[in-house]
Amino acid sequence: MTGASPISHQPRRTAPSQPGTDMRLAAGWYLAMAAAELRRGPRKLDLFGRELVAWRDGTGRASIMPRHCPHLGASLAVGKVVDGSLRCAFHHWRFDATGACASVPGMPRLSQSMKQPRAYPLVERYGYLWIWYGGGEPAYPLPEVPALTERRNEYLTYRFSHTTAATPRRVLENAFDHYHFMALHGVACDRAPELVMLPEPAAAAENGPPIPEDAWTGARLEFPGLQVPAAIRALGLRSEKFELLVDGWPAGQRLTFLLDGEVVVKELLGVTPVGPGRTHMRGWSLVRRTGNPARDRLVYLAYRAHHWWGTREDLAIYRNADDTAAPTPTRYDHALLRFRKQYATWVDRAEEGAL
Repeated sequence: MTGASPISHQPRRTAPSQPGTDMRLAAGWYLAMAAAELRRGPRKLDLFGRELVAWRDGTGRASIMPRHCPHLGASLAVGKVVDGSLRCAFHHWRFDATGACASVPGMPRLSQSMKQPRAYPLVERYGYLWIWYGGGEPAYPLPEVPALTERRNEYLTYRFSHTTAATPRRVLENAFDHYHFMALHGVACDRAPELVMLPEPAAAAENGPPIPEDAWTGARLEFPGLQVPAAIRALGLRSEKFELLVDGWPAGQRLTFLLDGEVVVKELLGVTPVGPGRTHMRGWSLVRRTGNPARDRLVYLAYRAHHWWGTREDLAIYRNADDTAAPTPTRYDHALLRFRKQYATWVDRAEEGAL
């Protein structure tokens, strides 16, 4: 992880660029970019409505920091990585992976202000670079996803990536809106579905080690008597009960899909708030292996097609939604409203950390 980012480099509340867009962001770990996209750098990166630069030092350590040199504002994205440091093309100031100025030609001694870290806290994991937003040191570690580390060989995997005009909050709250699975996606079951908010992080242990409680929201959705499509039944998948176990932090989620108590699919969802009106939603889908390679491959392809189609339906809603409108909630919305309340507390933390 890089050194802490001074709070002066964290964004303030960003004014919406279009009607109906609320760009207030919660403090948390955001997915910045795929690690493979950054071989050495420097590379331009737009994030949080800010112009940033991403690069790797001589050890391969990734860094994300403000794009413009503090000297006279030249873009560091047109500089070079020289002897493990990022060199500005304009006057050859050099910066280390913490974003601090390491050397200036003709100046053997640097002022303390020049030595202050400017890079955002960063973790490279699950094939992505994750960046902390919200001022100062991270308030909690990046949550763990064992299915992508020590249990990776138990799954067939693929990455997904979509761009939407929706805010990160809109993307993340979708998993807590159980009624839309039936109304929008056509999920059919014999009896009314039920959504139960989990009492504590440990109740989501199937997803991974507990997330700190003040940053956590978790729920279990149950669809009894799921009416499995004929094409899926032909693969041998039948179910008396479909469950979705979801938990997450204010900028990402872990999900597990179960049929009759058996894990079928897991997902990791991260969001990248480029700026008002533009968010990337990216991550991993993992389809559980059963020991029957031919069947597993068919299930994998069927789920991938279903996932793509369902996301396409969600994106159509996001494209025209008003994220500033006050809701008119029903009894089905208790989990969504609870997520919004928790999210708002971390928006406050982010804004308290900004100058």
